[in-house]
Amino acid sequence: MVQPAKFRSIEFEWDEYNLDEIAAHQVGYEEAEQCFFNRHQVYRNKKKPGRKYDTFKLEGRTDAGRTLLVIFFVKEKTPLRSFGGPTALIRIITAWEI
Repeated sequence: MVQPAKFRSIEFEWDEYNLDEIAAHQVGYEEAEQCFFNRHQVYRNKKKPGRKYDTFKLEGRTDAGRTLLVIFFVKEKTPLRSFGGPTALIRIITAWEI
């Protein structure tokens, strides 16, 4: 399970594929990111055959009050030890309003 306390900070990985995917559901990348910093719940997502990583479902709220379901996975970036610990690199796969 994702343990946010393990990470010093959180960063997000965006490219045309995941930006287009969430835009198709009328969700902006800022809204999807906000859900990680506002009150939320995280659940393990079903494992798909052939997928090399675990995915998670986050149910959270945007600053504007929309409730989103965000599907994502975590890559860990380990900075130099002097910076204080690992960084969670979050790749959002898709998101939609619930």
